[in-house]
Amino acid sequence: MKFSLLILLTTLLLIRTGLLCASPEGTAGPLIGNVTPNSATVWLFSARGTRCEAFVSPDLQTLFDTRVPFTPVNNPAGKFEGTMQFATLKELRPDTIYHYGVRVDGKTAETLKGSFRTPPPPGTPHKLRMVLTSCMKHGQPQGSWGLVRSEKPHLHLTVGDTQYSDTTDPSVQWKHHLRYRQVPEFAAVIRNIPTLAMWDDHDYGPNNSDGTATGKEHSLAGWKQFWANPAAGTDRTPGAFFSFNWGEVEFFVVDGRYHRSPDNAPDDAKKRMLGDAQFNWLLEGLKASKAKFKVIASGSTLNHSKSDGWRIYTFARHRLFDAIRTNRIDGVVYMSGDIHNSLVWQHPESDRVGYPLVEVISSGVANSKNLSFASIDFDTTVNDPSMRVRIIMGNRSTPVDRTWKLSQISHR
Repeated sequence: MKFSLLILLTTLLLIRTGLLCASPEGTAGPLIGNVTPNSATVWLFSARGTRCEAFVSPDLQTLFDTRVPFTPVNNPAGKFEGTMQFATLKELRPDTIYHYGVRVDGKTAETLKGSFRTPPPPGTPHKLRMVLTSCMKHGQPQGSWGLVRSEKPHLHLTVGDTQYSDTTDPSVQWKHHLRYRQVPEFAAVIRNIPTLAMWDDHDYGPNNSDGTATGKEHSLAGWKQFWANPAAGTDRTPGAFFSFNWGEVEFFVVDGRYHRSPDNAPDDAKKRMLGDAQFNWLLEGLKASKAKFKVIASGSTLNHSKSDGWRIYTFARHRLFDAIRTNRIDGVVYMSGDIHNSLVWQHPESDRVGYPLVEVISSGVANSKNLSFASIDFDTTVNDPSMRVRIIMGNRSTPVDRTWKLSQISHR
């Protein structure tokens, strides 16, 4: 009798929730992207003609009480065998854990459910844990994604080579994105950790691509549909760059490809990494920021690539460093990827900045021997706010564990 009652109750629950064992065929995501104190954006890919809706609640018991429709992309950047769509979850509370789910044609699955935490309002003292990654490839060991989840970060920022299509054709790019987003280990990350992304060369165009890449406008159109970032460029300046706040940490995620001069151009005052408009956007943002820590993130390293990074853009690099010193902008940290290795260091030209310029390089989470990534803790609740950086290897070892106080990376 009890067993029959259990079966009946389970059946009723499955009918009410439409629960499946796996996501419907042809589905990728959901991905929880841009999260603000009061909203969150969910990305989903599903077969054409399907009806999709999202649900959100701080209480699992009331998860399916409120429906939020998805909005399909009206102007697809390429020929896709399905539909990309976004849903905006609104009227959320700051610094609160939310559970969400997705239904496709009335059915859901555990792989269509996730959770996330909203950030506190800008300027609020807070403890933020973020994970920085780059360089992920299908067919490589994927075990480090489980380590990423075990860190229980509030935020996941990935800075390039999110797939290796090496083309500006969005239709080809998407085939690579789709295949990787169906990797179970990665799917669990983007479903449960707010994930924002910047491209680098392999997911922008061919290897070491720059602003002269043919078809770059098609890459940008596709990128806007593949990720749920806060923005992509400005009304006047195209590109993938954007900024966002998390409490007392502000991020400036810059695009080192769309406006970049060729690597082999003469290393003089005309050679640009960001282009003038994006550089001015960055500088004005840094100057106006009230955040304790100001993170500049990009796919390109400051010094560790002799052929494809800021190292061979001397004027552009010095222009940035000198602007930080001249405007006495405190608490700047640089984050990057690209080199299939992870490390933390202080730039040897830090004198131009006025204090030690820390660079966190995180690369090869799923495309290197080390399978490494960086876990970064910001604590602005103490008198002298701190940033702790740990490099975590695929074998669970932590070769780097360093902490900087804000007073150490500020002008005196």
